[in-house]
Amino acid sequence: MRKMGGLALFKWIPAIYNGVSKKRGLMLLQAWEIVHKLRQYSWVTAFVIFSICISTNGFSQGPPPPPPPPPGGAIPPLPPVPQPPQNPGTPEKELLGKFLFWETQLSSDSAVSCGSCHFPEAGGSDPRSLIQGTRHPGSDGVFGNADDVFGSIGIQAQDCNGAILGGGAFGMERQVTARRSQSTVGAMFSPRLFWDGRSGPEFIDPETGTVSIPGGSTPAGGALEAQALEPILSEIEMGCDTRSWDQVRARLIASIPLQFATNIPQPMVNALAQFPDYPALFEMAFGTPDITAERIAFAIAAYERTLLPDQTPFDQFINGNPNALTLDQQQGLNVFLNNCLPCHGGPFLSDNVFHDIGVRPENEDVGRFQVTGNEIDRGRFKTPPLRNVALRAPFFHNGGKETLLDVVNFYNVGGDFQNPEQGPQTPPLNLPLGARLDLVEFLESLTDPRAENALPPFDHPTMPVYFRRGDINQDGTVDISDVINGLQYLFDNEVILCADAADTNDDGEINIADSVRLLARLFNGAEPLPAPSELSEGPDLTPDLLECLN
Repeated sequence: MRKMGGLALFKWIPAIYNGVSKKRGLMLLQAWEIVHKLRQYSWVTAFVIFSICISTNGFSQGPPPPPPPPPGGAIPPLPPVPQPPQNPGTPEKELLGKFLFWETQLSSDSAVSCGSCHFPEAGGSDPRSLIQGTRHPGSDGVFGNADDVFGSIGIQAQDCNGAILGGGAFGMERQVTARRSQSTVGAMFSPRLFWDGRSGPEFIDPETGTVSIPGGSTPAGGALEAQALEPILSEIEMGCDTRSWDQVRARLIASIPLQFATNIPQPMVNALAQFPDYPALFEMAFGTPDITAERIAFAIAAYERTLLPDQTPFDQFINGNPNALTLDQQQGLNVFLNNCLPCHGGPFLSDNVFHDIGVRPENEDVGRFQVTGNEIDRGRFKTPPLRNVALRAPFFHNGGKETLLDVVNFYNVGGDFQNPEQGPQTPPLNLPLGARLDLVEFLESLTDPRAENALPPFDHPTMPVYFRRGDINQDGTVDISDVINGLQYLFDNEVILCADAADTNDDGEINIADSVRLLARLFNGAEPLPAPSELSEGPDLTPDLLECLN
């Protein structure tokens, strides 16, 4: 009989993996990785060790699991959305807020909207944060070190006449925020927003200095209204260096609503047919066409209060459907109830408090201390709510963990750094692999499919694609290879990924003149290409039929 080789002996491993649950499959693969390293000794020895691994409690089901928790119990359902009496929600106000939230012309360069950094499909956070261009160099100002942050792309440093200032860590490139964007989905229950809690609970009208919404008006006060305005004047996120509300007002009055967006939801299209500009839309929502900072905040907050992620499998489970969670998810819920409630309990799955859990050394980002000045708050950050958390990678305030399993493993060892202000509530969990995988399964049950698939109320317009003019092959740089790619497109029918990038003279057509223009820029010192130039990514604000595929 022909002797079976080692590879043939193990060719059935993928079949085993495909025939079991994700958790069991990962455990089997972990066992396989161990014995694969032992194949240098003997395939027979490796096979024996593998058999032992999968027959022991470390990789098998072990004793019967504890019974699943009953629906409800320790975590009550979400309460009604708090509505400040000073800003009651109306369909008209919510619709205006949706326009403003997705309006890129609310930024100084018409390229950034609130929604640019807060996509529902990304759990209300920024899906661009894993791209190389969204790195912030961290506290040391040097790219490529361990303190780098996966933040959100904002605007180029510029004055309010449109001149690009350059300099600093980003030069002529778009700036990046120093923290990961937090979710706006489900944010209506928190009295303090942003990682350091600098917004809320009261909302002060920035134009009059008066309190528009007292902090005690609802459990969440006017935190949503307060956070809605901060990015608009930020010279990193949306604003020029000395931007004022008069400038914001003038810009909105002169703008065609959602001029640079596509795939606009039908209710918004219907509204534009009747209210074709922003003064008309403000009159629709507030009764007069006046545009004020307070009204902008009221409308955006009213829209954000519609983004309630209450149709997750977990919410169905605690509302009485025992079959809404899989067995693994129910076991993960048990793990969650036994280990995570001190910070992620209650209906919001957050205590809305600030903790130092050892993500990074606290001297890199002082967190809450920057707001309060209290030494005890150094390195502390707000506990995020967990609905839609599976959509929000990368995780933590610095975007330092790529997967939910990475996050669970972080807690399993009690954090990455032991900071002086670290509280006693983050001891190592010391969970076995199976329990950690169950916990990940449970966290994935917190996803509202409407948000994941951009269904109402999470539907939205499509934002303009960012690209770098001249970067025809989309490798992040503009060089001679792009000239070659453009010529191959013209004469050899080669595919190009971004037609807009190939239109180097921005005339709406791709021809030999574009190759000549790019060569002149690269080798003859010609002026920069039309915006978005080779100096920085951005959208094409010139109407044409050219598109990017990315």
